[in-house]
Amino acid sequence: MEKAGEKEFSEFAAPVVFFDGVCGGCNRFVDFVMAADRSGEILFAPFQGETAGRFSLRRSDDPRTWAMAYLDEKGIHSGPDAVFLILARLGGFWRIPALFRYFPGFVKRFFYAAVAGNRYRLFGRRDACRVPAAWESARFLP
Repeated sequence: MEKAGEKEFSEFAAPVVFFDGVCGGCNRFVDFVMAADRSGEILFAPFQGETAGRFSLRRSDDPRTWAMAYLDEKGIHSGPDAVFLILARLGGFWRIPALFRYFPGFVKRFFYAAVAGNRYRLFGRRDACRVPAAWESARFLP
């Protein structure tokens, strides 16, 4: 499975969520996914870290242009598709909002861009990337 920068993602046995490590909203989403992922299978990697850097997931140095990414068995997904696939993977009630993934692409992208492009203003920005607590560290990639 070749994607992003011709690197192979097959080394990851678990799904991975790539997120902006200094974004308040992104970190809240990570907290939510960690709590809702009862199996504990989903891993996390900040865009500012080595793992995301190895796979060229940052398309520019401007964090406002970054879109959340999600790696699963089928490859890498970004933006609204990533969010809805993560929700679908969580199962249970979260399958209902995940149905929005079937909306037309331009609708999903419009709303995602409106939130993602203003995420620091809406949710705040940390001075540094999240440092996982001891109990979280096994689920975070560098």
